Amino acid sequence: MSRLDAPLGHGEVLGGLWRAAAAERLPHALLFEGPNGIGKFMAARYFAAGMFCASGPGVPCGTCGPCHRLGSGGEESNHPDLLEIDPIATGEEVIKIAHIAHRENDSSGERVALRRTVEGFLDLKPQEGGARVVIVREADRLNLAAQNALLKTLEEPREGTLLVLVAGRADALLDTVISRLTRVAFGRLEEADSAQLIQSKLPELTPGEARDLARWSGGCPGRAMVLQSQGIHAMTRILTGVLTAQLGPIQASHEIWQAEGEFPGKTERAKERRRGRAVLDLALNLTADLGALEAGTQPASLAHGEALRAAGLVAPGLANRLTPVRERLLRSRADIDANLTPGAVLDSALLALAYLAPRTR
Repeated sequence: MSRLDAPLGHGEVLGGLWRAAAAERLPHALLFEGPNGIGKFMAARYFAAGMFCASGPGVPCGTCGPCHRLGSGGEESNHPDLLEIDPIATGEEVIKIAHIAHRENDSSGERVALRRTVEGFLDLKPQEGGARVVIVREADRLNLAAQNALLKTLEEPREGTLLVLVAGRADALLDTVISRLTRVAFGRLEEADSAQLIQSKLPELTPGEARDLARWSGGCPGRAMVLQSQGIHAMTRILTGVLTAQLGPIQASHEIWQAEGEFPGKTERAKERRRGRAVLDLALNLTADLGALEAGTQPASLAHGEALRAAGLVAPGLANRLTPVRERLLRSRADIDANLTPGAVLDSALLALAYLAPRTR
């Protein structure tokens, strides 16, 4: 997705920020917060484009010089007054102080070019006469030293600078950092918008599959991409097969380990743990929806509600059966994180799930 492509579902929020900028009421530091996978980073990029645009602040025209420079250059924009700290692009688990400030006494051996640090970049004069913008993606990855270094910039902002921190878990940031940011809430996408975005990213999907992913991901297209890469449709079919007694636990276990899916990890055991987590998370979601259906929740409001109802899985007394099954699934989820053998843990969980099948009622 280009920096000049409008992010779906967030136009009203961005419009309000541009209006504040036009009225010279925009704070110098913003926190874009909301669930992961809803497009906050894309919104931050688009917002920056609207700030740089020759006709802005507002919706970027896409044709002026600043828009051309911002939209070119691949992952690193050619616009000289934009700095992005993106741990996703660099594959870093933690954003360290080296990305925020240059320290002569840093003994870690890590170095980032001075102009690529937040402090070094903001010390430069703007090359196009407007604002300098820094975007920090997944700012909840900032470690303690990096956050403390960032405080200096937040407390003593340079004129004509704008910092946008993007975070899915604002509670991971220090209170002293949050207190110096203006929080901007971003919500989940409507199902139709989410499905449209998913279909544009994954054109090989049918419209029905895209709608499934939009519903299962709860309006978080980024999460939908992960689910698709993990083979969520096949996993759902297998677990539903266990719940309806169409698949026995042993056969289901075999199919789960044979199913196609991307589960990154440095070792085979790490990949197996990721697969096990994904399957157990799905099982917990399915059983949570079963409980909600039994309590009278409308199926259409649940991720898996309509499919579970159609399968005839809601029956009197289900709640009594669900409680021990969910307890077993939660223990299995903890066992996976405790590094127990994923295959054995998953076999135990599938046996528990089969307890809900019609033949056992």
